[in-house]
Amino acid sequence: MISSPILVLPPAGPPAPPLAPGFRSFYWGGFECSAQRRPSGRRIDVIDATAHDRFAVQDYARLAASGMLTARDGLRWHLIERVPGDYDFSSAHAQVTAAREAGVQVVWDLLHYGFPDFVDPFGSDFPASFARYAAAAARFLREETDGTLWLCPINEISFTAWGGGDVGYLNPFAQGRGLSLKAQLVRAAIAGMDAAREVDPGVRFLHAEPLISVHAHPERPHEAGDAARSHTSQFEALDMLLGRLLPELGGAERYVDVVGLNYYPYNQWRHHPEPHLRETVPMAHPDHRPLHTLLAEVHARYARSLVLAETGAEGEDRAPWFEMIVRETGRARKAGMPLYGACLYPVVNHPGWDDDRHCHNGLWDYPGSLGDRAVHAPLADVLTRAQAQENQDQEDEVQQHPGTATAPGPAPLSAVLARFARAEPTIATEAAARDQDGAFPAASFEALREAGVLAASLPTGLDGQGLTGARLLALLRRVGRASLPVGRVYEGHVNALYLILSHGTPAQVQRAAADARHGELFGIWNTEDGPGLRLERAEIGESWTLIGGKTFTSGADFVTRPLLPAEWPQGGGRVLALLPHAAPPERFDPAFWQPLGMRPTVSFRVDLTGLTLGADDVIGQPGDYDRQPDFSGGALRFLAVQLGGADAVLEAGRDVLRQLGRTSEDIQRLRFGAVAARLEAAWQTVLRGAAHLEGLHLEGAETDELARVLAYVALAREVTEDACLLACEAVERTVGARGLLAPQPAERLLRDLRMSLHQPDSDAGRLHLGRAVLDAPELADDAYSPWSDEGL
Repeated sequence: MISSPILVLPPAGPPAPPLAPGFRSFYWGGFECSAQRRPSGRRIDVIDATAHDRFAVQDYARLAASGMLTARDGLRWHLIERVPGDYDFSSAHAQVTAAREAGVQVVWDLLHYGFPDFVDPFGSDFPASFARYAAAAARFLREETDGTLWLCPINEISFTAWGGGDVGYLNPFAQGRGLSLKAQLVRAAIAGMDAAREVDPGVRFLHAEPLISVHAHPERPHEAGDAARSHTSQFEALDMLLGRLLPELGGAERYVDVVGLNYYPYNQWRHHPEPHLRETVPMAHPDHRPLHTLLAEVHARYARSLVLAETGAEGEDRAPWFEMIVRETGRARKAGMPLYGACLYPVVNHPGWDDDRHCHNGLWDYPGSLGDRAVHAPLADVLTRAQAQENQDQEDEVQQHPGTATAPGPAPLSAVLARFARAEPTIATEAAARDQDGAFPAASFEALREAGVLAASLPTGLDGQGLTGARLLALLRRVGRASLPVGRVYEGHVNALYLILSHGTPAQVQRAAADARHGELFGIWNTEDGPGLRLERAEIGESWTLIGGKTFTSGADFVTRPLLPAEWPQGGGRVLALLPHAAPPERFDPAFWQPLGMRPTVSFRVDLTGLTLGADDVIGQPGDYDRQPDFSGGALRFLAVQLGGADAVLEAGRDVLRQLGRTSEDIQRLRFGAVAARLEAAWQTVLRGAAHLEGLHLEGAETDELARVLAYVALAREVTEDACLLACEAVERTVGARGLLAPQPAERLLRDLRMSLHQPDSDAGRLHLGRAVLDAPELADDAYSPWSDEGL
């Protein structure tokens, strides 16, 4: 595993909260699928040697009957691509079909040590070659798989790099080049994941890496540093994929989804300069570290969902070893670790890698002539007891917390805010620079994407965090406080997703959710200063052509999924057209956008004439965009962003006072006290407006009730604008002329907030509110509020 004895890892980056993977069972079965060449030149093919391909139907039926509804299995690249660029998946068809028909969910390995003979892992074209193969595999598996497609791009990058690049044990049989091979494998995994996502945006990934513990030998204490480096080397591959180590490889947070850990009886040893002389630290040894502590170390480093992706022992040690696995994984889960599976690996006996001996390490043996396999009864008994306890624990959970086991609820607001906190330093750092150059805050949205915040408003059923109502408003306020321009664009992203989820077909909803989960930025562009945007039938097929343009295109060409209200032909009404890609940069007119503040929103004018849409890119029915109460009620979301901006303005003024030592002045206390009171009153009004909207949706929209709620939204707009303007005035008076000189933060924040307050139809909202007050009926004798809040 030691890729480089002198490589020192940087501190781990901030963790990402785990996203539950939804595996069908906790206990899995894994089919050994190694396909490497030995140093002798002979190729190993364990799938063929165990007859798993020939008896896949029996194997998967047996697995399902044993309660293991999730599995690991593999494709054999050397059989699929015998000729460069020619992909034939007939060698995998029996396995894929049998798994689907048995109802077993499979994580498919794309590269399990073996690759075609014409492939050079050290070659510059290796990542591209693997990416092409990964795309072809994803297409094949997507067509043959029900539900989420799961892939393990490259099994055990660390061991492959050590065995094939350091000690010459695996192909390509190099020595002293482990770090170079590891970097190549990481490049290939990244390219492969990108290619698979192009095929299926909803694909998910498991990275299976060895879980080890390296101890210093008590007789060689001078090697303690080497032992520690050897231990830490197990994290190199994941750190590269995340971009924390060797970022030039292209790693980023999105490239690590579920962390798989492969753990065997020989995975703890005492360090020795000669790997073949190292001593295994057995389970009974005082120095042996319990498995749950090793899992805790990985969780603390990455905070991802975890799976014990391979584990097992040989001979009579199989049952005792798995008893330990059951006990230790239970301890880890009770400690709160997000551990979602333990894979018995291999699940069938197989010939040895080096000597073809009969390895008795599975639950079942070699097959008979009809595909029957003898079972190892002691291991089967341990598995049965573990599954029974797992089922009992789930039943107890359902009884204690009805609905939680089968229908996970929305993520706690604290968890979503923890996600946002990972992106916040980037947003704060970039804010001033983007105000200066007027560029889009791309790094901020990359940070939001990597933290998973772009999917926060998706329902949990679509693998989102289920943030709605007051909880979503709280997140928007937090984003606005970090950066009003970022908050404005993010609110547009949330708005566009809400419209698609509300009015789209199931297929459109699934597509949009997958896009959001994988980092596409949505936006809603409505404003026009000409004849307006319209749709015309294209000359060929069922597609549409756009005619016209938009103004105030917040996010411009950085928005990769703009939602465009457009007119049907022949006055058929206004529908929502989703452009399935970013508008070309040359279509934008940046000269249109010369604002006082909010420059980084890059809200240009755009000419969309001639761009085409498919039939499934038209969302909903005519009038859906303007449908009430959502059209006016959506104002609450930008009000939350504005209040966040006011928070930032207030903090900037307070910082100036602290620097000047003037926080004890009564005039300043009066001034800031008044602003704080107004901002809190505005916030509570916004929250009550959200409660009114929720009640309206639940009860159905009667005409009078709808008018009353929309008037309350107008009231929230009025109160919020007044509170924000008061905050601006107070801080301007506080900081004086010196505090309004760039690069003082207050100067930028004040410009942004004042610009942000100029929302469309503000006077129309005031008129609506005034009309509702003057035309309201007399209050009932038992009423205390014109907004009918009785019972709240």
